[in-house]
Amino acid sequence: MKKSLLVLSISCALATSWAMADDERDDVLRHSADLETIRVQALPLRRTALESAQPVDVLAGEALDDRRGMTLGETLQNQPGVHSSYYGPGSGRPIIRGLGGPRVRILEDGLSTGDASAPSDDHAVSLDPMLIDQIEILRGPATLLYGSGASGGVVNVIDNRIPERLPGEPIAGRFEVRGDTVADERSGVLRLDGGGGQFAWHLDGTWRDTDDYEIPGAARREFEDHDEQHLDHEHDDDHDLADDGILPNSFVDNRSGTLGASWIGDRGFIGGAFRVFESEYGIPAPHSHGEDEDHDDEHASFDQDHGDEEDEFAFIDLEQRSWNLKAGLDQPLPGVARSTFRLGYNDYTHREIEMEGEYDEDHDGDDDHDHDHEPTVFDVQTWQSRLVLETVPTAGWEGAIGVQFDSEEFVAVGEEAFVAPNETDSLAAFTLQEHRFGDVTLSLGARIERTRVEAELDLHDDDHEDEDHGHDDHDDGPEVDFDTDQRDFTTFSASLGGIWQMSELWHSSLNVAHAQRAPSATELFSNGPHLATFSFEIGDPGLDREQTLSWDLGLHRHATAFDLDVNVFHKQIDDFIYLADTGMEVEGFAVRRAVQQDATFYGLEVAAAWQLHGTTLGDFDLRLGYDLVRGELDAGGDLPRISPQRLSSGIAWHSGPWRAGLEWQRVFRQDRVADFETETPGYNLVNARFGYAFSLGERPYELYLSGRNLGNNEARVHTSFLRDYAPLPGRNFRLGLRGTF
Repeated sequence: MKKSLLVLSISCALATSWAMADDERDDVLRHSADLETIRVQALPLRRTALESAQPVDVLAGEALDDRRGMTLGETLQNQPGVHSSYYGPGSGRPIIRGLGGPRVRILEDGLSTGDASAPSDDHAVSLDPMLIDQIEILRGPATLLYGSGASGGVVNVIDNRIPERLPGEPIAGRFEVRGDTVADERSGVLRLDGGGGQFAWHLDGTWRDTDDYEIPGAARREFEDHDEQHLDHEHDDDHDLADDGILPNSFVDNRSGTLGASWIGDRGFIGGAFRVFESEYGIPAPHSHGEDEDHDDEHASFDQDHGDEEDEFAFIDLEQRSWNLKAGLDQPLPGVARSTFRLGYNDYTHREIEMEGEYDEDHDGDDDHDHDHEPTVFDVQTWQSRLVLETVPTAGWEGAIGVQFDSEEFVAVGEEAFVAPNETDSLAAFTLQEHRFGDVTLSLGARIERTRVEAELDLHDDDHEDEDHGHDDHDDGPEVDFDTDQRDFTTFSASLGGIWQMSELWHSSLNVAHAQRAPSATELFSNGPHLATFSFEIGDPGLDREQTLSWDLGLHRHATAFDLDVNVFHKQIDDFIYLADTGMEVEGFAVRRAVQQDATFYGLEVAAAWQLHGTTLGDFDLRLGYDLVRGELDAGGDLPRISPQRLSSGIAWHSGPWRAGLEWQRVFRQDRVADFETETPGYNLVNARFGYAFSLGERPYELYLSGRNLGNNEARVHTSFLRDYAPLPGRNFRLGLRGTF
């Protein structure tokens, strides 16, 4: 029974807490995580968020502990302006202000994660949020430090796998274990840090196993008017999904381990780390192969009358091995305060495996299933190197200059290898400088980047001929003749930002940027069925660079019992690249082509917080948030999968060793949709959490219980390709224990 683990864990944890009641401490596990103390690692000079002229959000400490999900997207999805692509519980990438994919860069301590998550939403970001110490969300001029194409923003995660400081004791550790009721989750993390002399080392490991999760009703969304919604599924009764309140194929099994070590001297350090990340997770949406289909070309890829064919599910089995080197040296050259060099290599492979026949909830890997189709295999190898020189103040200006080289080889082999094997190389130089003029701090950023994208089109065509051999019923799709297999781009981006300290409490911010983004290999050279998007994707080697002119204006109040952040933003993107429906279909896949049109994104973000501390009942924190984003084509019409409006409120309470919180979020109906796109109903989510801190000797621990979606409401994520197949989990209770030793 799913609740058996929870009951057992509660019994053991309560016994421990009662035994240690005499050792309660009011300050146990109270991590300092405010804007005045957290230093942003992704920014030059490592200032705090309040000291910097850059727009940045930071999630750390207790706030991060309360938000940790199974994916990075889930962890960040409640931050202002941030949503998740949500492709089931195993895969979710951040979407920032309506932009995702290659327009949002995901970094681990300044280097790309080196996975395949950017070109496809069903590909997981290869990191475990349980290991993260701090998450930084960069917008504005600072994004140019990490890529011209990061028009949505940059997400940098810090896990300290390569030590930069000598430890305070020979060995110290941190752990967390937790379980839940909605998917029978069993997960945990163990981290050890230590050292001696001038050496420091780091060791960590995580595991997570979940079953298919419970949902309030049926998985497949039913529509009252099929013609209006273009999403009618006429399956036999034998193929109905999740009539018993379980979302099929939503399991997740993750493992990871890291070993790092450093030599640390008086002026600097040098260290390295090796990490293994493995994940097996289901894709909770069926798709079909076969010829007994009756499609209406006016409809999108979901318009299917499958007749006698059976739905097929797929799961992903991925493995990544990463090697990283990092070195820092103080005052290496005249005029340079500090230099930092990073080198990274990632070897990433995943297989997309289709399961034939009736889905079995008791999954045990691909060996237990018959496969009518060979797995589609994705291999990604990346090399990254980056040198940053932090400059000493010169005529009042200080900041950083740097160079970066990235190389990525991407190979997809199999029936649904939708993009040709390709290689992308880029070389960039960048700078970010700040100057304080009285109450105004100015920030200037610039980046020039040379990118080459080269595809092996002949090899891709040969692979598909081999896959199609012997399948007479296979439709090869539209005739596409790419006239080139290589593109070279030079992009230049520049930004200007400023902060005006209007008074001791209030300041305003303004950022203006012009950025260019080179098309990705997927946008240029796709030509095949893509299971994740339910489409037959066709790229365009003739695509031009995207050009973005953006501004954002902010008003902020901090360092008092009342904090306020209001941001208004606007992005005009010329030659915006997106997949447009053609109205045609191939074997149930909607044919979508990469096209360019001018587009506009604009929106509003509001976050307010009140602190009521020192009352007889304890300390209270009240929060209110709202965000809105619009994405429109200048020629008319809305862009697909744009985040809906959200309104949220919450209250947190601390008293001695106890803490608690209650949150409510309203996600509004999204009826501003693109052609062939369905509207998504609004929903309410109510979440709660309780925590009790205690100590064993001098070691702090916390026992916590949280509840999510307490109303057991059906909730579908509009930004997800799976919104009509996979609702969010139903009511869920999670019990966990975390501590240090």
